[in-house]
Amino acid sequence: MKKLKKILLINWLYFSKELIEVEDINFFTGKNGAGKSTIIDALQIVLLGETNARNFNQAANEKSQRTLDGYLRADMDENNPSSRRGKDFSTVIACEFWDDVKGKQFVGGIIFDCRSDGSRQDRYFLYDGTLPEDCFIQKGEAIDIPTLRIFLKEYGVKGKLYDTHKQYRIDLQAKWNIHGEQVMRMLKKAISFRPIVDIQKFITENICDIPEKPDIEAMQQNILDYKRHEMLAQRQEEKLDALREIGRRYQDWQQAIERWKIQSFLSLWAEKEVQQSTIHDMELQMRDCETEMMNAEKQIGLFGEEITQNETRQRELERAVAQSSVCQEEEKLRQQKKMLTDEQNRLTDGLRSLELKIRREVSRVSHLCEEITNLEEENGLDKVKQIAEKTQKVYAALESVRSELFACPLSLFEQAQLTIANLSEEMSSAAHKIKDKLEAYKKEADQTRAALASLHNNIKDYPQELLLLRKRLSTELEKQMGSPVELLILADVLEMKEETWRGAVEGYLNTQKFYLLVEPAYYRAALELYNRIKGDFGKNSYGIIDVGRLREKEKQEPWENSLARKVETKNELARSYIDYLLGRVVCCDRVEELRNHKTAITVEGMLYQGYVARPIRRSLMENVFIGRQAVALRIQRLNIDLSENKKAIQYWDPIYQVLTKQKEALFTQFFVQNIVPGKLNDYVRILEIQDEIGKITEELSNLDLFWLEEQRRTIEQLRQEIAVLRGNQQKTVERSGRLKEKIHLLKYERLPEQYQKLSQLEDSVAETFSQDYQEKTGLPRYQQELGRLKHPGAIQKNFSDQLVRSRNERVMNQQRLYQARRDYADKFKPCSFRVDALDNEEYEAEQRILEESELPKYREKIKAARESAMEQFQNDFLSKLKSSIDQVREQVRNLNKALRQAKFGTDQYQFRVDRNPDYADYYDMIMAPELMEGEGGLFALPFQQKYGKLVETLFSQIAMSDDTTTNTRKQSELQQNIERFTDFRTYLKFDLETTDQNGSKQLLSQTLNTKSGGETQTPFYIAVLASFAQLYQVYNQSDLSSNTIRLVVFDEAFNKMDSDRIIESIRLLRKMGLQAIICTPPEKLPDIMPLADRTHLVIKDKYKMHIMSWGKEMMSV
Repeated sequence: MKKLKKILLINWLYFSKELIEVEDINFFTGKNGAGKSTIIDALQIVLLGETNARNFNQAANEKSQRTLDGYLRADMDENNPSSRRGKDFSTVIACEFWDDVKGKQFVGGIIFDCRSDGSRQDRYFLYDGTLPEDCFIQKGEAIDIPTLRIFLKEYGVKGKLYDTHKQYRIDLQAKWNIHGEQVMRMLKKAISFRPIVDIQKFITENICDIPEKPDIEAMQQNILDYKRHEMLAQRQEEKLDALREIGRRYQDWQQAIERWKIQSFLSLWAEKEVQQSTIHDMELQMRDCETEMMNAEKQIGLFGEEITQNETRQRELERAVAQSSVCQEEEKLRQQKKMLTDEQNRLTDGLRSLELKIRREVSRVSHLCEEITNLEEENGLDKVKQIAEKTQKVYAALESVRSELFACPLSLFEQAQLTIANLSEEMSSAAHKIKDKLEAYKKEADQTRAALASLHNNIKDYPQELLLLRKRLSTELEKQMGSPVELLILADVLEMKEETWRGAVEGYLNTQKFYLLVEPAYYRAALELYNRIKGDFGKNSYGIIDVGRLREKEKQEPWENSLARKVETKNELARSYIDYLLGRVVCCDRVEELRNHKTAITVEGMLYQGYVARPIRRSLMENVFIGRQAVALRIQRLNIDLSENKKAIQYWDPIYQVLTKQKEALFTQFFVQNIVPGKLNDYVRILEIQDEIGKITEELSNLDLFWLEEQRRTIEQLRQEIAVLRGNQQKTVERSGRLKEKIHLLKYERLPEQYQKLSQLEDSVAETFSQDYQEKTGLPRYQQELGRLKHPGAIQKNFSDQLVRSRNERVMNQQRLYQARRDYADKFKPCSFRVDALDNEEYEAEQRILEESELPKYREKIKAARESAMEQFQNDFLSKLKSSIDQVREQVRNLNKALRQAKFGTDQYQFRVDRNPDYADYYDMIMAPELMEGEGGLFALPFQQKYGKLVETLFSQIAMSDDTTTNTRKQSELQQNIERFTDFRTYLKFDLETTDQNGSKQLLSQTLNTKSGGETQTPFYIAVLASFAQLYQVYNQSDLSSNTIRLVVFDEAFNKMDSDRIIESIRLLRKMGLQAIICTPPEKLPDIMPLADRTHLVIKDKYKMHIMSWGKEMMSV
């Protein structure tokens, strides 16, 4: 076997020169950032033959930002004083390998010549031999490429410097006795150590040698030929079907024409017969109208004579009544009564209208007074309530008068006017006060919401004037100093060390927490500027802390029990000021302790100062601004304030609405002094009128009216008779007029029109239908329908209804025929047949040619092409896929045989190869015994019955249609299908099965996402080792084949494994005969070091890296 023995690093990051000796199991450890991955990245460049930075530090970070230039020039940290940037130097990375079969060493490595201008050149090299004693360092510097070229010439053909990376990889793999890029992929996978995501892909790419895919080009061509002939035959079949369809549509059209013709005749002839009957009926109707009109004229004259007689008698009676004295007296009294009644109604309507308004006013005011008196007691409205109660009593007196309201004395109305005036005045005054209060609440709520909006954006709601002052000072100072000057608000740089003392600190500091901090160097300028602009900020006064002078004057440390110890800050300026301000304010647990100190405070905010004890206002203690927690506390406090504010608005707004309900009162001074007295007089006048009407009624009852009433009844009776006679006479005149109009209409309009219509119908029958058709076809059928339907009108209605449908059917069948012919001409070009031909001879002739000669030829060609395609399908596709599947199963079987000899603790692992359930039908077809047994193979009836449809489906998936217009998407789909169906992996499902000591089995695919990190690392580790064992042919009995490299590199591989798994992993490495380089953090040192042949501690001291190594012989020491 071949093993790595030494690693040489020259000028690689912070390694200036490091020669590392390695054994079978090698353990690299050290703190994070010490340089473990730096060694692995160097090793990758030599082993993989790649200088790509994407491979660097993959186990630690998949998105590693390490670069090759950073490693070479040692400038990943800008502060490195030993950076090689801007210098000429060379870097060498080399590995020495030992072949224990041949007893020889060989060296592989890479050299970089780096120049001060940032350019570089690299060359890989290989030679048979060992690393030189000077380790490629001459005169204190690493050799360059030309010097290495001279060195390699000593080895002749066994030493080589490479111009391309690819050739180096090929020759290195030959040295390792491993051929193919699979070893490079596996080394990358082991180093980066990313967990298995796709077990299927991992096993097929890393465990199995992938057989070549079947070449299906010839088979595709045969399938294409078969499909082409089949498509041509299909086209001829479609052509024949289209011609047959045209024939059917032609017959449908002819039948529709015949149906329409007979129905047209029957409808037209029946309409002519109906027209003759209509003319006869009209002539009879006109004669009847002439007779009836003569009788009406006579009756009109009789009515006129009778009306004249009755009118003469009526006039005589009316003259006699008018000359009577009783009649004249009655008329005079009735006129007087009417005038009095009209006056009474006018006055009564006026009183009722005003009474309704008064009662509405009384009800409204009473309800308003009730609302006011029901308001809560403690709201400062006592005077309003008292006046409302008095008003309610006065209005209650008015409301109690159920009738004759204006019979009440004027004093009652005057009292009502006085009380409502007082109530309105007091309500207006109270409403004005409450309005001011509501506006103040709403303004406060708006300010609170604005503050909350800023706080939710993590912006403290400092007073606006403070923020404007800070901005003004900062801007002006920056202009003076030529650079930004920071001004901090004291509260922003403070934090509460003990949250329970927040209220005391906030309250004690009060507005002092809004003071501004500025660096002492800028204080004088800030002070002068503040003095100049102080008038721009109104009455508010904010301070600027003079920390420089404070530090000069005040040297005492704050007491341990002072309020200053409850506050912490990282700002030294703030610390100085807080120690000065709060350092002598003693914190007391009880009030009784306050007097023991000059200045002291309790957590509840009781302050003792200047020999006076007083509580700090609660609002000041809750006005929090100090520290990051202040934002959340301010939000909590302001939300409470907003809620209380909302409750106050909800309390006062309904009261305000009640107090502003009062409209202009009805009982004004003008109303009571002018309107009410007038209405009281109207009420007295109504009583007087009632007496006068009574006297007139009595006089009317004393008159003798018997003769007068008798004459009036006779006159009325005559008047009614005359009205009846006039009505009857008018009706007869109107009837006579209608008869005259009807006779004129019939004689001069309707009958001439009907005669003309009959003539037109007779002409239409003669023009449309020949005499022969009428006599032989039309009239016999008409007589038949007349016998069935009994009347020409029924025939006409029946067939006219059908005629519309028949006409549409005729047109529709013609359109269908023409459309079928157009479709035929478009689909089967070129075609010269006429689409609108009235006969169908051309299409029928073409149909006969197809049926008798064309189709039989294509059917023979299809059969021959299909047999050829199926034969190649069996030999070149199914057989090769079966061979590939058998080959892979054999590889996995051999690997499992080796795995049975290498248990992992109490667990045993076996790779599983099963058919893929998604492609189970295809798998069964590929492995079908019918293909290998008996005669016929693919053409055998049992195989065709079972898989015939599946074969056709597969043909359609992997063979292109004979369509020159196939688009890019279809081409892509076809290529994907070919890749999928020609790949044996499509039909298989791979997995890793774990069997524990109890015989319980689990599949990796089922547990990959459910187990812990260590549990999922173990199967990956087993799979990787198995793949390396397979790749390196560890179990091959041939000395020549098994003389391979055995190196495996794991970076961060055991991070998530527990001790037991680590021990078993390393034992398995030894059992498989693999050489390992393992990198882990120091916490795995106790687990791995006792098992390792050599341990390497990577140490970083500032910008220097080196390695301390020891073997097992040092363990006892």
